[in-house]
Amino acid sequence: MRQYRAHDHFLTDRFVSPSLIHMNFFTTSSNGWRLTVSERVLVLLSAFYIAVVLNAVVFVRRAISLEATTSWTNAILVLSTEVLLCYALTVLLLTALSYLGRHVFKLFLVLMVLLSVAASYYMTFFNVVIGYGVVQAVLTTDVDLSKESVGLWFIVYVFILAILPIVWAGFCLTIHSWQKSKKSARLAFTHWFHLRLQSLLTFILAAILFTIAYYLLNQVVPQKRQDQAVVISPATLAAHLYLPSNWVAGLAMSASNSVQGAISNRQLKSPVNSFDYIAPQTLDDVHVVLVIGESARSMNFSLLGYSRPNNDLLNQQKNLVAFKAQSCNTSTKLSLQCMFVRPEAVTEKGMQAPIISEQTVFSVLKSLGFTIDLFAMQSEVWFYNSVNADFYKIREIIAAQSHNIGKAQYDEMLIPELKDSVNKHAKGKHLVILHTKGSHYLYTSRYPRSFARYQPECQGLDSGCSKQEMINSYDNSILYLDYFLSQVYNTVKDKKALVIYVPDHGESIEENNHFHATPKPLAPPEQTSIPLMVWASPGFLSEPSHEKLFARLKSKSHQTASHQQLFDSILGCLNIQSNNGGINPARNLCH
Repeated sequence: MRQYRAHDHFLTDRFVSPSLIHMNFFTTSSNGWRLTVSERVLVLLSAFYIAVVLNAVVFVRRAISLEATTSWTNAILVLSTEVLLCYALTVLLLTALSYLGRHVFKLFLVLMVLLSVAASYYMTFFNVVIGYGVVQAVLTTDVDLSKESVGLWFIVYVFILAILPIVWAGFCLTIHSWQKSKKSARLAFTHWFHLRLQSLLTFILAAILFTIAYYLLNQVVPQKRQDQAVVISPATLAAHLYLPSNWVAGLAMSASNSVQGAISNRQLKSPVNSFDYIAPQTLDDVHVVLVIGESARSMNFSLLGYSRPNNDLLNQQKNLVAFKAQSCNTSTKLSLQCMFVRPEAVTEKGMQAPIISEQTVFSVLKSLGFTIDLFAMQSEVWFYNSVNADFYKIREIIAAQSHNIGKAQYDEMLIPELKDSVNKHAKGKHLVILHTKGSHYLYTSRYPRSFARYQPECQGLDSGCSKQEMINSYDNSILYLDYFLSQVYNTVKDKKALVIYVPDHGESIEENNHFHATPKPLAPPEQTSIPLMVWASPGFLSEPSHEKLFARLKSKSHQTASHQQLFDSILGCLNIQSNNGGINPARNLCH
């Protein structure tokens, strides 16, 4: 081999074949030995780190779950195929990014490592399944809720597993294929050609391995949950279980749905254009209050059989009907999209967000002459705009009012807003929507200290909370909800009022395994198990037709209700009629 010269910062290749230089791992410089990694090797190493190392705990959990349902031989085969599929897909993704140029590749690689490590933290320590719902929750404008899920150990984890490797790579790694050496034009072109050829071969090999793994994995018979009509292929399941495909797919779906949503929202049909709705004169002086809860699961309500007495005030309420119910999805954004529309307007897309083709029940009420006010302790502005309310306030505006400055932001801030709204629309035919923080994690932050009945509590992510501490804090939040709803009832008890409480989804609470937003086909039952409550004031029931409808509602309290019944039941329980199919009697709880 001919001589070559070493420079201070990188090896300049004058006489050595570019392909040989490209394969080197170690070179010499005036400062001694330096580790140098080629573009191709960097792609392979980065893919291994992201797809294998960061998924290690998830792979172990997957092996244990597979072993419980099949033989060890088959479990090892399935898991090996999933590892290969995950690795090959990551190599494909990184190789494709390398064609965008040095700076773009480095930027995307840094972002991929950071996001993958961040996702790995929640997957490792909280067994969270990263999907579209989780990505939407992270991207939400409600930073106040998102930041409560970030603790000191998260920062330490990201620093050790992401920042340090990135800094090390920046100082110690030199990518041969992008060095600016003083080559002749012919050698420079030859060098570039070798690099592109090797990248292309890497891409082709990864594509072949991916195709083989995809085919083998899909030979496993897809398992269908008994309570779900959606069939998930093993390859699709793997894509949502592991890094980085889970959050990449979530981001892609989020971007796609944002574009499609902006287009489809302008094209949504109103049920009023397809059906006739008739409101009786008995509604002219009625007030309707819709309380949208957050992360409330039915198994933790004593009103529905829970052993702890955390619904003392609700249990004392007359004219209150409570149901065990099922949510239409597992995250706030997805549930708000589907819970107030006709089920026929929802097209399920499996692991993706459903497609909505119609406007909500609020468009019907609006067409019938109802005025609508909305007050929220969250910031789902896209939903508030879709309601087409006459007036609304989000949390930031409510908290900034002079009488609220300095106060803790609990749901009871909504009570004065409700009073003012009812007083301003004293004549009735008025709907007030209250969107609460409810029992969103961090549960301990959802209630004042006077409601900390169950001890010890979970103080945060960094506290290493036990399951019992999580449950204690969660039950305290339900105890506070008990108080909050009683305040709502007291506010309108002298009106002809109907109050409906329905949360967006349930919640998982286990040892280091909680939250929600697991893709619906994979979600455990507690993430879709919710309560549904309807309360009527004495004035509302003084109308014979209303009393009759409420009696029918009460007679069905032993049944399991669902979000899919809300559209028809909200209208039906107000005795609104449709003579051409606008209200489905089978879904009307007051029929």
